[in-house]
Amino acid sequence: MLIEVNGSEDRKVIEMTHIEIDRLLSCTVDELIALVEPMSADNCEHYTRTILGRIGGPSFEQVMTRIVETAVPKDGDRPPTHSDAYYFAVCDLFPHVKRDNDVVGRLVFLATYMATLRLEKHHTTLQART
Repeated sequence: MLIEVNGSEDRKVIEMTHIEIDRLLSCTVDELIALVEPMSADNCEHYTRTILGRIGGPSFEQVMTRIVETAVPKDGDRPPTHSDAYYFAVCDLFPHVKRDNDVVGRLVFLATYMATLRLEKHHTTLQART
C-alpha cells in the first residue's frame, strides 16, 4: 500500500523503500551481504523495524534483548561467533513464521550488523577519549 503525502516526490520515496525491503527479503545471501555492508547502523535499524512491522511479532527491543543476551553469555564465556546461535536465540519469538522462510534470519543479520556497527563506533569513541 502506498501513501501519497505531499505529491509525487514523496510517493517515489515510499515506493523505493518498499522495493528495497522486497529486495532485501528476496535476494540471494551474497546480494544481501552486498546490500547491507554499506549501510549505516541507523539504516539497519530502520530496515529491521520495517521487517518486524511486516511480519509481526515481538518488538524491536525484545529482539535486540535476545541478541545481546546471546552475545553476553551468563557463564562468562565468549560470545558465539556463528550466526546460527543468534538466529536460534531469536526464532522462537516468531512462532507464526515458518522455519523454511528465511525472513527471521535476514532480520537477525540486519539487527546484529546494526549492533556491531554501534559497538564499533562506541569503542572508537572511547579510544579517542583516552
